[in-house]
Amino acid sequence: MNLLLVTGTIAGTSSCHALTGLIAERAELTGHLTTGELDRSLLALPALDPDRYRTGELLRDPSVDRLHKEVAAADAVVLATPVQHGSLSGVLKNVLDHLPDTAFADRPVLVAATATSLHNASGACDHLRAVVRALGGWAVPTHLVAQRSDFADPAARAGLTARIDQAVAELARFASTLGPAVR
Repeated sequence: MNLLLVTGTIAGTSSCHALTGLIAERAELTGHLTTGELDRSLLALPALDPDRYRTGELLRDPSVDRLHKEVAAADAVVLATPVQHGSLSGVLKNVLDHLPDTAFADRPVLVAATATSLHNASGACDHLRAVVRALGGWAVPTHLVAQRSDFADPAARAGLTARIDQAVAELARFASTLGPAVR
């Protein structure tokens, strides 16, 4: 099964990239999921212009077309965001705004967030769950939240890895239950 990882930041290195890298590593170990990351150049799409969308001009944009194709090829998706003012990043929101409302139709989606503290990241995951539903997807029950210390401290990293393994197993179960995405 194809797992698409979407990291909602344009930063070259970040805890969000570290989290999606660890998710990819753990998912590949299961032998059930083949991972790929959304082309990072697509994170720089221009802000959604309703007039260009309404006329169809935006749908003819090669970058938007590539975004649609990458998402359509996925059997499951991971959406990871750094927490920005208690919600998902504007970069990720803009990418998701460019998708049609059936982009995640009948696909499982794992939502994840990175923050300075675990407490303030849950709101971003809740917001992502609402977006996943709006795009026709199924947010798996477990969400992942990580903070910077989870990557630096070996004991914390072991706990994060265990949470990732649980979430990836759940994602794989949902993906096999829902079956391959209809394209």
